[in-house]
Amino acid sequence: MSIERDERIQFHDLGTLQSVTSWIRNHEEGLAEWLKNVLRAYQANRANVDEQDRVAVLLLRDSAGNSPARIGLLDVGGATLEDVTALDVWQDPNASSRGSQSVDETTQGNGGKAYMYRMFRGMTRLMGLKERRKNCKGFDGPPDSVDRGTLGFIPSRAAGRDVPDCQWEQELRAALEPYDVRPNELPEVVRNALQARASFTIVEGVDPVDIHRGRIDAETLIERLLFHDQAVLAVQQLQVFAFHSGRLLRNGRRLELAQIRPYPGFEAERIIPVPEVLLNDDGQPLSTTRDGTRPSGRVILRTSAQNMYHAHLKLRARWKLSYRTPQMIGSKSIGELAPNSPGSYFVYGEVELAALADYVAVGRVRPEQGPLVKAIDRFVAEQIRDLAREINDLRRQEQDQGQLDEVHEENRLLDRFKNRFLEGAGLGGVGRTGTTGQVGGRGGGGPDGYEYGEEPASLEFERSAESLRVAKSVTLFPSAILEPRVKDAEGNTVRGIAIEWFSADRLVAEIRGEQLVAIGKGVTEIWARLRGFAIESRHVTVTVINADHILLTPRSIEIPLGTRKDIQAEVTDDDGGRSTDVFLEWAHDSDDPLIVRISPRGSVFGNRIGQTSVRAGAGDLTQGGVWARIPVEVKILPNERPNRPGGGFPELRVTGRDIDPETGQIRPGDPERPSLDQGVSDYDHNIWWLNLEAPEAAFYFQQRHSAPSMWRGFHAQKLVEMVGQVRMKEELAGAGREERPEVWARHKGMLDDFQAGLMAEMWQMLQPYILTGQGLE
Repeated sequence: MSIERDERIQFHDLGTLQSVTSWIRNHEEGLAEWLKNVLRAYQANRANVDEQDRVAVLLLRDSAGNSPARIGLLDVGGATLEDVTALDVWQDPNASSRGSQSVDETTQGNGGKAYMYRMFRGMTRLMGLKERRKNCKGFDGPPDSVDRGTLGFIPSRAAGRDVPDCQWEQELRAALEPYDVRPNELPEVVRNALQARASFTIVEGVDPVDIHRGRIDAETLIERLLFHDQAVLAVQQLQVFAFHSGRLLRNGRRLELAQIRPYPGFEAERIIPVPEVLLNDDGQPLSTTRDGTRPSGRVILRTSAQNMYHAHLKLRARWKLSYRTPQMIGSKSIGELAPNSPGSYFVYGEVELAALADYVAVGRVRPEQGPLVKAIDRFVAEQIRDLAREINDLRRQEQDQGQLDEVHEENRLLDRFKNRFLEGAGLGGVGRTGTTGQVGGRGGGGPDGYEYGEEPASLEFERSAESLRVAKSVTLFPSAILEPRVKDAEGNTVRGIAIEWFSADRLVAEIRGEQLVAIGKGVTEIWARLRGFAIESRHVTVTVINADHILLTPRSIEIPLGTRKDIQAEVTDDDGGRSTDVFLEWAHDSDDPLIVRISPRGSVFGNRIGQTSVRAGAGDLTQGGVWARIPVEVKILPNERPNRPGGGFPELRVTGRDIDPETGQIRPGDPERPSLDQGVSDYDHNIWWLNLEAPEAAFYFQQRHSAPSMWRGFHAQKLVEMVGQVRMKEELAGAGREERPEVWARHKGMLDDFQAGLMAEMWQMLQPYILTGQGLE
């Protein structure tokens, strides 16, 4: 095939300019690019600036009279004719390397001049003086125009191109004058560097856009600059100072990144070598060193004592993984790499890998997507999750089961008090069965005219089940499955009566407290009895089978938030029989334990937006257990339709002790959630949780024996808060109100986020004061 080509590739000039500059959206992004360019210019193959002379000065000036505001950056590199001429070519892959063979120095040469082109209305220029020769080139013209994007010597070729016999002191004085700064007012280390090199560069722009009334909010701009990925390395390796309208900022100290105090117990950096071979999406090996032609890499993970996500401007901007070659090529949020990972809010870091130089994107905001980046992301995410789990395990409090039982009883008394209070206030309704068949207090009428019984006459199961089929090694809570209810002779519910469970053959199904454990293959019966009464329930047959293999269908499901979908588990036993009504253990692989709630029969409730893989099985795989080989991929989607709360009195339950009605299992605590917690599935059941893993609750729980009144006060406070939320919900989203239920849900979600973040941090800082009366100075 033959072709007669045009003389050259053609691009639309204005379209190209807009395309390569549009990613610069604010001044901190542009200044970060300027700082990065200074760091690069100081390298050995460019200006070769000694370590002690690597300085820079940020110059900010508000408008004054007829003089518009301006922003500049001074360094001691001394831009040459070669340097200013390099501005001419947009998208030049060799803009910063200038003959160096290092793969780490490849850039597009766009950032600094994109800022000059896009974020100023007036003239912008790069002026340098070295070896008594001055060069100056820049932009001028109407904003967002081809004329402005066409560089030229300033003020003319004759007066701006390699002008000889220039005195650096005189030129520096003239360059600083518009900023109301004199050379002798520069920091001593800057003056020394200027004297040693007799050269300087200034890049500057006149009349910056997005500056209100010509006034630069210098402190805010500097803080945002220090949060920017591209500025981090420069600020670490350069001594950067700042002036604002002639005043040296920060008492003359250099700009520094905020120190991040490490999480106690995880003070040391965690350095993990990147394997030379990782697997791609198809499971094929992928070299991380380009078959040995580039150096191997490493992952560096660090920790923060504060929750970085909830620290907002202070730390959230640094809750990232940076990608370096070692030159910065972008970053991604830790939340993107390891979503739904409790403990990950305390982790940040970087990956250094020379082979990532092939994945540099315009603007270096984040690396270009590709096979190596995907493989690295998977590897790094695993390391982040491992560290996050260690932190979360450390945060979890060891809780004595006996104390949990005592708290459960205390909570039952408070619950009865609360129900009487709500009855008098006209809130609530028919109670729900508690974790052991207890229902509120005894006797009395409800607010809707419902009469509760006083003397128990029978013990019935709300769910009619003649028999249960359970896989060996599975643990169940019979109360959650059968829902026992105490009735009087007239059929009214009697509240506040505890029940006990029994098994006819403990070698088949053993009762351990409130749990049923499937011990061995066979058939037996279980039943319930009222404690202190000769009243029993009917007997239910329990058949325990040995599962041989398990098949789950469908292969994937999507669940709108706040709704349920079923996964069918077909179990084949060791006799070859097949059934789909077997109780199993269910699990998912998300680090967020509450992303979904799964019942023992495979009903999956979408509790938080995200995705996970769900499996079902029985027993420990290392000890002969059987689990489905292929999981079900579950995705929880946003839901426009709000779910409706459950009826009856709201109920406060205790994590680590009480049963989650959605799963039929004991609800674990979560240190990432507030002490009074209600998720989407809990709203559906009209329950709240006293989350004993929350920092505040854990602190009080530890004081139960030494200061029992302190604990009781905290416990009662949480009950009152729950009642307050019930009342507020009634006010904001009750029948006939203008406020929609989904608005209340948003209020509640915002409150929970606030409590899990800022309030948890405040509580951690207040603990020493509460214990000793000291520490607030």
